[in-house]
Amino acid sequence: MSPEQRRRRALATGLAPYLDAAALVEAVALWQRDYADRPRFSLQGYVSELCRLFDLGEQRHQLHLSLVRAQSLPDARLAADPLADDRAAGAGDRHPPTRAFQGLMRALWASLGEARAGQLRLDQLTDLRQADLPADTRAALEYWLNHPRSELAALDQGSLRTLLNRGYVLLCERFGPVSADRLLKDAGDRLRRDQPELGQALNELL
Repeated sequence: MSPEQRRRRALATGLAPYLDAAALVEAVALWQRDYADRPRFSLQGYVSELCRLFDLGEQRHQLHLSLVRAQSLPDARLAADPLADDRAAGAGDRHPPTRAFQGLMRALWASLGEARAGQLRLDQLTDLRQADLPADTRAALEYWLNHPRSELAALDQGSLRTLLNRGYVLLCERFGPVSADRLLKDAGDRLRRDQPELGQALNELL
């Protein structure tokens, strides 16, 4: 277990008495996105943001203590990592629509090149905050867009279609509708060529 995985498990343990399962995933994804890469873990700032997001102001002191105590617990007493790549990968591998969506996005990003793909992912992250999606779906997508080499957790087909449609709009806004159509078609053709077993799942998304 890496130090980062242990930290996520400790966070999940400390947060569990205060948040439901969906909010807990969102809270750990928030740490992963905004705090994990800082030189030191800014616990006070993280707790402040959690109190604001989840209306926990009256429990701020207890929440802070719970997170501090969880850091010193032995591994055997820590909760499961809610963002573990191997769990997400297992879910995605069993879910062709998720694999098709992930493969299409990766083919699209590869065709754009690193710089333009990074810009598009930032667009997608910004747009995601405006999408009407369940909290756990949004958290899974935020984590994946921030860590595109990880595996996306299995999502329902309706959410994937919504995300694909919104992604197409973003492509049109950034590159124009003619280029957007070509980019999406080329990405789909590449996925069908490289992973033909996902062709039907991709057709059902498009």
